[in-house]
Amino acid sequence: RSRLQKIRAMSADSVAKINETIEEKVSDASIIPMLEAHVDEQLEKNTYNPKANRHLLKLYKFHPQTAKPDVVGKILIKALMNLPTSDYISCLYLINSEHHTVQPVRTIRQLATLLESFDIEKFWKAAAEQKEFPKLLQTKGFCESVENFVVTILQSTYCDIEVATLEKLLRNGSKDVERLQKEKGWSLANGGKTMVLSKREAPGAQVSGSQKVILAQVGKVLPFLQ
Repeated sequence: RSRLQKIRAMSADSVAKINETIEEKVSDASIIPMLEAHVDEQLEKNTYNPKANRHLLKLYKFHPQTAKPDVVGKILIKALMNLPTSDYISCLYLINSEHHTVQPVRTIRQLATLLESFDIEKFWKAAAEQKEFPKLLQTKGFCESVENFVVTILQSTYCDIEVATLEKLLRNGSKDVERLQKEKGWSLANGGKTMVLSKREAPGAQVSGSQKVILAQVGKVLPFLQ
């Protein structure tokens, strides 16, 4: 097996063992250190175990003296990496209210608001400038996950979009546009000024985004993708 396959197999075994331990010790605070270490493992290896993460937040809620805001922030980052699913909102509901305004949770919530409102230009700027997680943009899979979220929303909402606008929504601008055009099979129109995102006749939910990205339109689509 390749190195990547071995890593995935090891990660799957780790997740299975941790989930089994959770079933055996549902309300036992002694498993908190194990779950915290598992959060770090997910960030390091770009894996994801939402069940374990939510359970850790529940234990923090039942044993508030053990709660660590930095770990909560990491859990929220992993949940954000899975937008547009409802994982982030589910985690947020499990966090004690007093931790909502504590760093780094506050910063992650601010970034999440920008993503959920599809204010992507501001998101990239804020993510690069925030100090709570200096290496956030270097976290394995983070930028790719945000890009996937952006592309999912655009393709679900628009049949085409101005290339100049698309460049602003992607971290590396024109470089990412060229790569995605090849990967997604998009095509250029209007003398290279417009990117056609859908080869099919646009369904009723899709509109032309060639003038600008209309946040209200994106807002109508988001709930159906969660």
